[in-house]
Amino acid sequence: MGSRKEKAKNFLFKSDFRRATVLSTIPSLLLDLFFIGFNFLIGVWQLSLWNITMCIYYIMLTLMRIDVLARSAKVIFSKDKSKAYLKLYRSTHRLLLLLDLMLGGAIFFLLDNNIWKSYPGIVIYIVGIYTLYKVTASVINLFRARKANSITTVLLRKIGHADSLVSLLVLESAIIGRSGRTRSYDMYQIALVSGAVVCGIILVISITGIFRSRSKIEKTINS
Repeated sequence: MGSRKEKAKNFLFKSDFRRATVLSTIPSLLLDLFFIGFNFLIGVWQLSLWNITMCIYYIMLTLMRIDVLARSAKVIFSKDKSKAYLKLYRSTHRLLLLLDLMLGGAIFFLLDNNIWKSYPGIVIYIVGIYTLYKVTASVINLFRARKANSITTVLLRKIGHADSLVSLLVLESAIIGRSGRTRSYDMYQIALVSGAVVCGIILVISITGIFRSRSKIEKTINS
């Protein structure tokens, strides 16, 4: 049993970049748990379907991160590592696509029914700090993308990008609700465009991952 754990540990941490990626995922998971609870409390307090939806969205993202780490560690015990990695790669991108569709539906419902909520100033500060951390981490990982020579780091990085993009929408909704200009045409257009851009980016990430050629995925696996 000990040798199995040692193999999994060596596999996940066998390079400096992979070690940094995995270790940076741990505080990110803890922060996500806080943000899940935060959105749930705000959703119940304000009767906000948007925040409840975001709570569910972040639960799914957190489970995806855990799934990537767990299944990556199990790959070393698989008889066909390429097949196992390929399955993990495809399934993760399919889940991202499903979450993107859910996000698009939530944005449409929010705008179509004009259900902006007025939030206390402290809410904006909390969401702002969370968003700053997520966007900063995502940008850093984006510039270090060439070092991501494993499926584990690639998938964690893509989930992180989706995370940071959606956190921007949560911050935007809080600012619009706080401004009191919820029925403003300009605010509606800003929310519509930003929502479409975020959904579009995540859609591209998902589709390119789903239809990426097997040879390119296996090249990453073998590296």
